[in-house]
Amino acid sequence: MKRKLVTLMTAGAVSAAALAGGAAFADSHQNDQAEVQAFLGASQDIAAAINAAETATSGKAVAAEFDDKNGTGFYEVDTIANGKQVSVEVDASTGKVIKTNDEGDVANADEDDIVDPAQLGAPLAQLVATAEQNGSGKVMSISAEHDGGANGTVEVELANTDGTTQEFAMAADGTLTQKAADDGEKGENGEDGEQGEQGEGAETAG
Repeated sequence: MKRKLVTLMTAGAVSAAALAGGAAFADSHQNDQAEVQAFLGASQDIAAAINAAETATSGKAVAAEFDDKNGTGFYEVDTIANGKQVSVEVDASTGKVIKTNDEGDVANADEDDIVDPAQLGAPLAQLVATAEQNGSGKVMSISAEHDGGANGTVEVELANTDGTTQEFAMAADGTLTQKAADDGEKGENGEDGEQGEQGEGAETAG
């Protein structure tokens, strides 16, 4: 999940089209903030959603994230079950499974997809608990990518009580290293992503 922040433009020489574009960016930012607040207020956390999805599919989760649609919050959990990739939507208020989608055989998966839960190094719910123990927030999304047959690099997004989010790469020992902000995004110190990268680089949580 990429949460793009608004880039402020100077008032001089701004066309009507550019102003319209700026309004669109502002709306997108507001929607992102609303999504974070919906997540923080959800009665079910991502670990509960993972457990619900694994029970529904008799599989093992390899990725999960919070999302909302028309004001309704839900988790999307990707599982591996009986040689298939199955996507499960779980209601963030009730913890009940909304629907499941068969995403096809693991044999036909993209080459960077995790198709063996063992490549995570630990059960996904356990990785969530480790990230929340070592970080300062609630896990809003967690995923990994296959890396040449080796264990995937686990990427975690944590949401803080003030509505901000941070993205980390999590090592096998649970150490969290903050990812550098993308261009146009703001880092933890409120500066633009490029400036943050030049000034600090990656930080380690804990």
